[in-house]
Amino acid sequence: MTEYTKDMPIIAPCYIRNMPASVYHAQDCASNSNLRLVSRSPAHYKYPPIREATRAMVIGSALHCAVLEPDLFYLEYALLRSAEDRRCKEYKDAVALVGDEHVLVRSEVEKVEGIMNSINSNKAIADLLSHFGAAELSGFSTDPQTGQLCKHRFDKLLACGIGIDLKTTTDSRPDAFSRSIMAYNYHVQHAFYMDQYEWITDEKLQDFVFIVVESESPYAAKLYRIDDESTDIGRAQYRDALDQYAACRKTNTWPAYQYNEIEEIGLPQWVINKHDQQQIEAFQFTGE
Repeated sequence: MTEYTKDMPIIAPCYIRNMPASVYHAQDCASNSNLRLVSRSPAHYKYPPIREATRAMVIGSALHCAVLEPDLFYLEYALLRSAEDRRCKEYKDAVALVGDEHVLVRSEVEKVEGIMNSINSNKAIADLLSHFGAAELSGFSTDPQTGQLCKHRFDKLLACGIGIDLKTTTDSRPDAFSRSIMAYNYHVQHAFYMDQYEWITDEKLQDFVFIVVESESPYAAKLYRIDDESTDIGRAQYRDALDQYAACRKTNTWPAYQYNEIEEIGLPQWVINKHDQQQIEAFQFTGE
């Protein structure tokens, strides 16, 4: 594990501590987020829309810092507990000193600290986070099949070989978060991070767990591990996307949707299944 220094060369395989997020994101490597775009189409990765940073992103970064590095959070963030909103003079004065990404007004402080306190009150999660480890740890690896450079960033990697990822959600109950896994490809991330860890260290990750916390009061939190079957599906999906990504880089061609004929389309299969079941139930009820 190497400590980040400005302008240092990134030579895979390696883990680098304290690399700024902006530097990490600037590295031209395959990542979970860009493979997700490639799986839609290579063009969606190569030519993404320009998106500006949102306040939600600022709060997300503050939350990660508060939960994973609380000492750093209280050192680096200006917590304006009396400021009603970002229009007030107190906020503008603080922004002039430290930048708006490190200034939180009252409602934002309450949310971040509410989530942090909820997580800390969960014994299983608090015990896990009490272990020594490195937060926001950047990893760089080489895919053994394509030779493609890859990257990942653990929210926290414990010295005992356990990776941690912090997720906020509207509902942390199992059925709801299972749908989030599918919607946001968390199973793909799970497999990709585990495999990259092995590519870098020649050892298997002992465990990879998700701290899942609701973004509204009472900020209920749970701890999850994605099962082996779902991880295997995620591995197959990232493998397909990574192979396609490597092929596109080799030829410098980034196609969008390729099917150029009129396609037949209909309702989602679950709607059709529901309709068929209703027809069967109606038939059974009438006895016809």
